[in-house]
Amino acid sequence: MMEKFTLVERREFLLFVTGSPKLPIGGFKALTPPLTVVRKSADFGTKADSYLPSVMTCVNYLKVPAYTNLQVMTERFEVAMKEGQGSFHLS
Repeated sequence: MMEKFTLVERREFLLFVTGSPKLPIGGFKALTPPLTVVRKSADFGTKADSYLPSVMTCVNYLKVPAYTNLQVMTERFEVAMKEGQGSFHLS
């Protein structure tokens, strides 16, 4: 998914995940705390495709549902990256 993103979309992804539009010198490897990606569980009877990814930017923690395919994942990330800016929710 990331390799198909434009430079602008990559910055939006970084802002969504880390709260910053740029990586530190040294890239992802230099993030402190390191980027952690985990599977986000869907509620019983609900499909993972209906969920957006979520993050905890203070600890670089990305929660991704088990999407059925790359297209669904890309669409959900695009919505989260654009619509999730400026909002704060406890999860």
